[in-house]
Amino acid sequence: MSEPLKLEDLVDRLLLIATLNSTLIHFLLSSEIEGCIDPDRVDSLTQGLKRTRKWMEDATASDSIPSSTLNILGLIIKRLSQIESLLPKLSAKAKKAEAAGTAQEILHILEGGRPTGAEVPEGMERPRLVPLVEAKEEPSPEPYKKVDVEDDEFGIIGTTQRLIEQYSKRCHVLLPLFWLEVIRELHRYRSPSRYFGDVIEIPARIGAKIAKSLLTEAPGARLLQDLATKRPMEFDLNASEIERIQRAIAKYFAGVEDVLKEEIPDPSEKIAEAQTAYDGWDWGGPELEKRIIKRLNQQVQESLQNAESGTDPVRQIIHAEVTKLLCKLQHAILAEPRFREILAQMKP
Repeated sequence: MSEPLKLEDLVDRLLLIATLNSTLIHFLLSSEIEGCIDPDRVDSLTQGLKRTRKWMEDATASDSIPSSTLNILGLIIKRLSQIESLLPKLSAKAKKAEAAGTAQEILHILEGGRPTGAEVPEGMERPRLVPLVEAKEEPSPEPYKKVDVEDDEFGIIGTTQRLIEQYSKRCHVLLPLFWLEVIRELHRYRSPSRYFGDVIEIPARIGAKIAKSLLTEAPGARLLQDLATKRPMEFDLNASEIERIQRAIAKYFAGVEDVLKEEIPDPSEKIAEAQTAYDGWDWGGPELEKRIIKRLNQQVQESLQNAESGTDPVRQIIHAEVTKLLCKLQHAILAEPRFREILAQMKP
């Protein structure tokens, strides 16, 4: 016989469904406004959705729930299952579109796959104009490029790596290693721009600060020490985890491209985008340790405040893009089963 489900527990689960529903609506609306869908966001929602559905299914096993309530729960579970089956398809399309540079197209799978661009009817193609004199333009230098080996010009990689090695004997270090890889990936880019130092150093120092706080400050230090007694040591990120970091950093550099071109736009639009990204912050499901997520959330708030209160347009834009980067990296963490397991094991 199953254990009776308390009324307050049932209310908590229904409130979680309401929160998940509002999160999905915010995700769809913000994606429509931005004109693109973040595949890491889709994957993190999928992970949370699976665990929420399982939580609701567990509730239906209780003998203390009235049959009318069971019918409602059954309908909710069915709808969650339907959404759960659609999200991986959306994620696959998002990754394909992101790689092709046409992420805007994937929004239209929600509208039956209609094309976004205006198509020229057959036989009405515009003629190509041939110039009388062929102009020879000097190719403009690339605003940035990625290389194979990182350049630790600020010493941030080495300092963070040594700190992780120092604490690896008593702490589980996979989460700090995630942030070390973020720092290393940032340093694999090059640019001739005079603003390149800030573009690299600002997010890299934030990543180093997050890794250090996990290892040396409450609650991360104790949680990682406890985790080391519950879980085998892990010292390598897998291919999927690294790929998410690479895509997040690539998106960050695309966001600061105008700065690196030294064509400084109005920061207000970038700040608005950062606020939208922050509004979609994902706290994960009920089974995850929230104190770690809260510390990262505080760092995101700080970056957003720096963008809003700054007076230098370049640094305002960089801080806005760092805000978006940190939100995307949080989605990347919650999208990966291994990191969700770690956060779940941390919870008392």
